Amino acid sequence: MLQEWCSSRAARLKPIRYAAVIYLSLVATHATGDVHGNQDTLGSAFADLRAALDLSEQEIRNSPAYGSDVERAAGYQHMMRMLLKSVEAGMLQDTRYPFFRVMDMHVREGGDNPDQRYLFAPVEGGAAYRIHGELGSASRIEVQLYAGEPWAGAGRSAGYLGFEAIPVDAKGRFEVYLSPPGAAPRPGALPNPEDATTVVVRQIYADWTQDAPGHVHIDRTGMEGGLRMPDAEADVADRLRETARILRQSVAVWPAFVEQRYRQVREANVLSPPLDTSTLGGVEGRWMVTGHFDIPPGHALLVRTTPTSARYQALQITDLWFASLEYANGTASFTRSQSARASDGTYYHVIAAQDPGYPNWLGTGGLQRGTVLLRYDGMTTALAEEEWPKASLIKLEELPAAIPGFFVLSPAERADQVRARRAHIQRRFSR
Repeated sequence: MLQEWCSSRAARLKPIRYAAVIYLSLVATHATGDVHGNQDTLGSAFADLRAALDLSEQEIRNSPAYGSDVERAAGYQHMMRMLLKSVEAGMLQDTRYPFFRVMDMHVREGGDNPDQRYLFAPVEGGAAYRIHGELGSASRIEVQLYAGEPWAGAGRSAGYLGFEAIPVDAKGRFEVYLSPPGAAPRPGALPNPEDATTVVVRQIYADWTQDAPGHVHIDRTGMEGGLRMPDAEADVADRLRETARILRQSVAVWPAFVEQRYRQVREANVLSPPLDTSTLGGVEGRWMVTGHFDIPPGHALLVRTTPTSARYQALQITDLWFASLEYANGTASFTRSQSARASDGTYYHVIAAQDPGYPNWLGTGGLQRGTVLLRYDGMTTALAEEEWPKASLIKLEELPAAIPGFFVLSPAERADQVRARRAHIQRRFSR
């Protein structure tokens, strides 16, 4: 997801123009009384959540992404996904007794990568935590700390531990330590600064095998096995208000991000030069190429890429709400290993609403507009200019001439391709 490379420089984004509306909505709801005449803190906080949901709907309907019937439907799905995420993050998680929140195919946001399993946990800055598990069939794993919410222009990337820096034994077991300031250095340790708020673990699957996907856990050092006591009324009220805040922010930030960082800076169907995400406080060795598409009926966006030295190479498409498209029951993403190679030694991927039969077809699900993201992980040098991806808008009937060695899958072969993808996602997320 784009949280992979956001940093404090994301503050260059225009401030979310609805901040004043959020504030007024939260303070305008006066505290009501309960049946005993006491101040109803919970009722007031829940009223804030209801107001946040109403304001989120207004945000959706006023967005430039709220266009065609398919886009409008996706907008309401985006709002419900962010509600689900907000309840988990705002109501249920605890820095003292952490468990990872998993972003799966039900909660999609921020240009989420179909090849990754994202794990989020709130942390207390300066405290000690232990992250541990087994790699399983994941090809890479990485850990990143955030202070605040840099993807929303309010925070920074506070630390990163790449796969090469994580000790993994012969059985695929690993441990990562979030260390308090001043702690002695040790293998697999990541300093946990005082302003840290969130840890993110990414399991990366370059090959969608049916093998066991591995597992990851987190403990706060010294509190393992401790009993978490029930929350008090004031605590639950605070959690309700935090849920409301997360909902409003999450609904607003991603379509605004696409509008400001994709559609306003580059014309449709053109790809950006490769970006070294570490220059923005993101992942070292990760280069990204981005763009947005607008594909008329009967056309396709043809993306040509070359093999590179990257340890992981892939592309995907999203809608204008910045949610990944159907990748378990469809083909809206491809890794290098999943892609058929053309007779000229390169890869051609076809982005289109209609299935042209070519193996590397990314289906738009009926969307005419969306975004394109390409990732290159584990790079030690910049992509040479001749390795830069290229995109061209062509008619569907021109594909056989445009792709060297063009061939098509039979309906049964396409069904087998999707069936294998679905089986991997079922295992990855235990669904």
